Amino acid sequence: MSPSPEPPHPPSLVDALAQATRERAREEQEIESALAEVAKEELQNRKAIDESYRRITALRLLRREFEERRVALATSTSDYEWAAVRNGLLADRSRFMKRVEELRAAARVRDEQLAEQMRAPEIAAALREFELFQTEVEPTLPSLPPAYRRAIVETHERNLRRLEPYIRAVNSLTPRLDAPVEPVGVVACASPADGRPEALVLVLPVPFEVYREWATREEDLAGIFAYRLVAALFKLLADIGAEDAPVEYFEVHECLALQVWLGDHTVQGDLREQTLEHIGGAYESGPELTNAAVEVYGVWLRPELLTEDGYG
Repeated sequence: MSPSPEPPHPPSLVDALAQATRERAREEQEIESALAEVAKEELQNRKAIDESYRRITALRLLRREFEERRVALATSTSDYEWAAVRNGLLADRSRFMKRVEELRAAARVRDEQLAEQMRAPEIAAALREFELFQTEVEPTLPSLPPAYRRAIVETHERNLRRLEPYIRAVNSLTPRLDAPVEPVGVVACASPADGRPEALVLVLPVPFEVYREWATREEDLAGIFAYRLVAALFKLLADIGAEDAPVEYFEVHECLALQVWLGDHTVQGDLREQTLEHIGGAYESGPELTNAAVEVYGVWLRPELLTEDGYG
């Protein structure tokens, strides 16, 4: 049986102190390392916080800039909007005047056809009878015997029924075009845009020459349309209690415009709704635009969109 190992001897005082010193140094090193890591992470976080504050400040400035731009946009207009209105008006005017020329050509063809038809012997004879009745026979009817008078009137009425399609065609201002419907806009605005209106403007899709050469210009669809819009405007002024308001004719984006000074009047009712309603009424008041396959609609805009530079 082998002898039991001897228990280890406890370290001497010197060794024990040396061991304690080493353990203390190790713990101190661990603490120093941990503190260094904490300081490093704290510094990194402080830098991140500072960067976040800088970004927050920059974002606040950016937000303020966009909010100011939004306010400015709500009270003004952009170059795109202004250009869109100008180009749209010019395009509508071009399409409308093209339809005017098409209608003029169709009227020439109609008139030539009517002239040819009315040269036919039976129609020419009917026309001579019609003219003779109006100039010579009708004034003598009261003095004729009743039976004779009745026979003459019946003959004239039969003759009139035969001529009625030709008379209707001759008296028609415009023939009917077989063409796709062309939509064009009449632009309206009030100044200022909000509050009590001081002025009302209508812009028609026709050239200013329609007004400038009113007395000498050949009557066509553009002139007839302008007549109806002017009549509609004066009816509107009567309806809103401004029948004596002064009206000025001028040019906007190469189109005929009508401006009414309303500063001396208190407008009765909703100016926007009534204006658009009267524009629609002008379109429906005569057959000319329907015959020409033109559809007119009203557009209400902010006043700065109709200025020369886009600024009110």
